[in-house]
Amino acid sequence: MQPKPIRAVSRALAVLAALNRHGSATALQLARASGVPRATVYRVLQTLIEDGYVARSGMGELFRLRLKVRTLSEGFQDEQWISGVAAPVLAALTKRILWPCDVATLEGTRMVIRETTHRTAPLSIDRSMVGTELPLLASATGLAYLAFAPEAERTALLRLLASSDDPADAPAGAPATVGRLLATTRRRGFGARQGGRLWPHTGAIALPIRHGERVIGCVNVVWMARVMSLQEGIARCLPPLREAAAEIEARLAAGEG
Repeated sequence: MQPKPIRAVSRALAVLAALNRHGSATALQLARASGVPRATVYRVLQTLIEDGYVARSGMGELFRLRLKVRTLSEGFQDEQWISGVAAPVLAALTKRILWPCDVATLEGTRMVIRETTHRTAPLSIDRSMVGTELPLLASATGLAYLAFAPEAERTALLRLLASSDDPADAPAGAPATVGRLLATTRRRGFGARQGGRLWPHTGAIALPIRHGERVIGCVNVVWMARVMSLQEGIARCLPPLREAAAEIEARLAAGEG
């Protein structure tokens, strides 16, 4: 005998999914988007607030997700899609352009490299890159993630970075400057870096990887800064990088990994 489904759980998930789509919303908006009665939406939201997944904003009429909601997706293991889907696409990309590339995912307030072709790329620059942490505001990968992440997540991350004592996070203390930087990244459609204090010898571009409405990671290409300018790197590497990101997303959408 099959156990009966718990309708209250279904309604709570519907409200959470609706809030994720909106970024921030009123209870009425969430009721309309989820099909859950407004009185029930209020009870669900209060529960999620007490459990740390949702917060009120503005004058208390709007609700938004808190960063803790990311823990709900940790059962979707990075390794499953990275090894099964992204790794072979990275290998094909490097075979095509010769430069190394990486896939990175968010961990706390850093992007962490999970897979790389540095060890096999003919034009490899560095070695042993798996596990390397990339600051969000000082790397092409971090900029790509921040620029294209849902607004609620981006706001929470920037708030955390602003309270950090790491010099790499210092730009978060100037919201207007960061806002312009992220707006430029969104307008371009990719994160970019040429040189810089942390990696003066390299340049890079990066694209977000989306699965449904989530940004689950980023894919990048890295080159020697003394060999290629940023403009040359974009011209040579961006088209194949876009194709690689699109292939990863298509395979994820098809249920691979």
